[in-house]
Amino acid sequence: NMQSHWVGLPAFYRNLLLSLAQKTNAYMKNPVDEISIVLFPTPEQLNLIKTYKQLLKNRIPKGYGCANSAAHISILQFKTHLEFILYANQIREFCKTLTPQDVTFDSWEKFEYAGAFYLAPDASSKIYLDCLIFNINIYLRFPIDKKQVNAHMSIGRKLFGEKMKIAEETFKEIKPNFTFNCDALCVRKFDGRQYSKIIEKIDFGK
Repeated sequence: NMQSHWVGLPAFYRNLLLSLAQKTNAYMKNPVDEISIVLFPTPEQLNLIKTYKQLLKNRIPKGYGCANSAAHISILQFKTHLEFILYANQIREFCKTLTPQDVTFDSWEKFEYAGAFYLAPDASSKIYLDCLIFNINIYLRFPIDKKQVNAHMSIGRKLFGEKMKIAEETFKEIKPNFTFNCDALCVRKFDGRQYSKIIEKIDFGK
C-alpha cells in the first residue's frame, strides 16, 4: 500500500498525492513503478553480466523476466515521479550519512517460489547492503520487514520448472566474483519499455 509511505508527510502533500492518485488511477493502470533507485556494479561488470543473460537467453528461446535489464541492486521504488520528488531531499540527506564500501557477489542463488535466479553477495557484503536497504526505508518512514530484505542482482525472473533447471545447469561451472565500490545511488526512470534513463546520481558521504 503506497499510501502508507505518506505517513510522515504534511497533510497538504498527502492530500495532493491522494488527489493525483484518484484522478489518474495510477495505482491501477500502471503496474510498473516509474522510478527505480538502484546500485550498479562497474561498467565492465555490467557488460559481463549482460553476456551471462544472453547466454541464458540463448538456452531459453522464448525468453524470461529481466533478460534485457542492466544488472543492479534494487534499493527503492516509487510509483510516480512526483512521489519521488517529495522524498528526494530526504534520500539525499540519508546518503550523506553513508560510507562507501566495497561489496562482493560470489555465488548463484535462487528464489524458487518466485522463479528468480540471482547473484548473491558474500556475508559481509550482505550485511552492508541489507542494512542500507532497511535503514533507508526506516529513515523515510516506509513500512519494511527486516526478514524480507535480501540484497541481490537478478539474472532471470519467471524461471519456473524446467527454466530454472536450465539456469542452474547453465551457470553451475561458472564461478562469479564481482567486487565493486558502492558509493552512490542511481535514480532511474521508466520510459515505457525499460529503465533506460538515469535522472540523478546521489553520492554517499557528500
